Amino acid sequence: MANEAHEKKSGPISRRHFLGAVGAGVVAASASSSLLAPVAQAQSHRFVRIREDRFGRMFPNLDPFFRENTPALQAALRDIGKPGGILDARDELGNGDEAAAIALIVNPLLSANNPNNAAQTAGTTFIGQFIDHDLTFDQTSALGRETEPADSPNTRNPRFDLDSVYGDGPLANPELYEPVFRRSRERPTKLRIESGGLFEDVPRNQDGSAIIADPRNDENMMISGLQATFILFHNNAVDLVKHEDRGASSEEVYEKANQLTRWHYQWIVLHEILPLFIGQAAVDDILRNGRKFFKPSVPQIPVEFQGAAYRMGHTLIRPSYRANLAGDNDGTAFFGMVFDPSGELLQNQADPPDLRGGARARRRFIGWQTFFDFGPAFTDAPGNPNPAIRPNKRVDATISTPLFHLPIGAIAGASPATSFPFPSATCSVASPGASRPGRASPGQSGRRCSTATMIPSCGY
Repeated sequence: MANEAHEKKSGPISRRHFLGAVGAGVVAASASSSLLAPVAQAQSHRFVRIREDRFGRMFPNLDPFFRENTPALQAALRDIGKPGGILDARDELGNGDEAAAIALIVNPLLSANNPNNAAQTAGTTFIGQFIDHDLTFDQTSALGRETEPADSPNTRNPRFDLDSVYGDGPLANPELYEPVFRRSRERPTKLRIESGGLFEDVPRNQDGSAIIADPRNDENMMISGLQATFILFHNNAVDLVKHEDRGASSEEVYEKANQLTRWHYQWIVLHEILPLFIGQAAVDDILRNGRKFFKPSVPQIPVEFQGAAYRMGHTLIRPSYRANLAGDNDGTAFFGMVFDPSGELLQNQADPPDLRGGARARRRFIGWQTFFDFGPAFTDAPGNPNPAIRPNKRVDATISTPLFHLPIGAIAGASPATSFPFPSATCSVASPGASRPGRASPGQSGRRCSTATMIPSCGY
C-alpha cells in the first residue's frame, strides 16, 4: 500500500506539470516546421516537386551513397545490421525476464557498449517517437522496393498539429471522440479515453488494438501513455474553455481546446526540445536569421531527416525500463524489456512480460517519474532518497540488443509474422517506426551532407 501511495504521492502530477517537465528530456524535431517563419524555396539545379503531402529531399543534387540497390549492397547492409553485428550493442540480456530487465538498469557493466546519456531522461526517446508520428507516415511504400520520395504520400501533415491525436476531427473521425446524443445539435468536443484498471488507457477494441488516429502510437507502453496524456490534456482544456466562455458553441469549444493543446505542444518542441539537441544558440540563430539549407515553399519532410538523421532516436532506446513504481501484480515496480529479446512471444497476449503495446492489464501503465524529471520529491520508494528518474542511451553507433527482434505490432504495415530482425536503418527491411520512403531509395551519405552544410561529421 505504501508503494501504491508513493506512485501517486507528492500531489498528483497535473497535465500542465507533466507537459512542462517533458521538455527537460525530450527529442529534437524538424527545424523545417511551420512553427518557423516561411522562407523562400531553395534553389536547385534539378527540378524537384515540392508538395506538402509528399516527401522530398534536402540535398537533391548530392550524389547518392549508392546508385544501384544491388544484392551485394543489400547483403553488406544486412551484415552490418544483423543480430550480433557491429550495430548490436551486445547488452547482456540473461534469459530476458524481469530480473534481467532490472539488472540492465542497475548494473551498467551489462551494457558496456551501450552507455547511458546523463544529459537526457528515459522519456526523451518516446517523445521523439511521438513527434515523428505527428509529422510523417508513409503507408504506401513497400518494404524492399525502391521508392522515390516525391512519389511517396505523407499521410501526416508536416506540421506540429497533433493530427496523430485528433485525426481529421470529430466529423471525419467520430470513432475517436466521445459521442453526443443523436438528436443533439452539439458537436463532439472531447476525445475518447478509457481505463486500464489503475490509470487511463487509450480506447481499445476487443482484440486489444487501439482506437487512435495513428496505430503506431500503441507500439509500446510509453508512447501509448503519451497518447493518453495528450487526450487527457485536450479534454481538460475543453472543461477550461467551457468554464471561461459559457456561451461558446460546441464547435468553438473544440477549436479553442484543440488550439490550447497544440500551443502547449508547440511551445515544448520549440523552447525545450530543439535546445536540448542542437543548443540554444543554434535555435536562436535559426529564429533570428532563418534556415540555411532547407527552404521549401511549403512545409515538407525531407528524407535526409525523416529516413536518416531522425533515426538517431533508435540509439537512445534502453534495452529495459521500469514502467512504474508500484503497479505490478504484487504491488512492486513493473520492470520489463522494451521488447522480448527472444522474439518468440505470441501476439495478442493479455499481459505480455515486455513493454509492447496492444494489451490492457492493471499493471500496464507508465509511472512518469522514471521517464521525466519532476524534481527531488519523486524518488524510487518511500524513504529512499534516490531520484526516480533514469537516463536514456547515448547517440552513438550501437542499438540496444532487444531491438534486433521486433514484435510484429511494432512494425506498421508489415506482413504477418512473429518478429523481425532489426537490420541497418539504411537497408530496405523493417525497423522501429517503419514505413519510411527513404529506406529503399538512394540517399546521400552522412559525410556528403556534412560537407554540404560545412558541419563536421560525428566520425561514425
